[in-house]
Amino acid sequence: MRLAAQTWGKGGRRILLLHGITANAVGWWRVGADLADRGWHVTAPDLRGHGETGVADSYRFADHAADVLSLGTGWDAVLGHSMGGAIAVVAATADPLWTKGLILQDPAVAMSPHIDEVIGWLLDDYRRPITTERLATESPRWDRRDAETKAEALLAAPPEMVEETIRVNWPWMLVEETAALRVPTVVIGSDPATGGLLPITLGDWFAATNPLIDYVMLPGSSHSVHRDADAYKTYLMALIAGLARLPTLRTEFDQGARG
Repeated sequence: MRLAAQTWGKGGRRILLLHGITANAVGWWRVGADLADRGWHVTAPDLRGHGETGVADSYRFADHAADVLSLGTGWDAVLGHSMGGAIAVVAATADPLWTKGLILQDPAVAMSPHIDEVIGWLLDDYRRPITTERLATESPRWDRRDAETKAEALLAAPPEMVEETIRVNWPWMLVEETAALRVPTVVIGSDPATGGLLPITLGDWFAATNPLIDYVMLPGSSHSVHRDADAYKTYLMALIAGLARLPTLRTEFDQGARG
């Protein structure tokens, strides 16, 4: 599909931002601007079924991966949050030259084995009024603009698409693919005690299994830490540090292979 996209900055380094399920490109508003200020040319697409891109006839990971691969190759970095992280793993597995490195932000690479539980959790937002006021009240850590963009994103993402996405990709399990990544990868995990999706033990295992993977967990962060006004500065520092770490992971890996 042709993906609608937001862009920030005109720097020489190119980064692609992939949002999660029921989100959209505009949700990266603060991250995009801050990366642009640091010399990045930022592109954030609306994935199929989301934002201004519109609905599709299939929502398999492979279809999403084909969409983002069509946006070009040789990215200096790709940042994927939640489902966007899963799509980034599939795309990087399909084409190791697609990006020089990955940042996986609390990636949805392993879900609960109970499909009805997962669908119920994701559809809960649709059972109540989708308004900025409700979201701001229920997520008091968010900037109000995040509540606004999330409400708009939910209204543009049909619940039928959300359920279909879960069902066609079930069992939602990309642990082996993540552990086998051949591109430098920094996993920024959120705190499971405050809504993080990726288990700490799994993040630690990725880093122990693959020398191209680093893992850090941000204490007190929610699943969508880029929306947490009180934790955003810590998240941004971790993101900038992760982007700087990507080339060194490759260098260390290559030196280890030669040794």
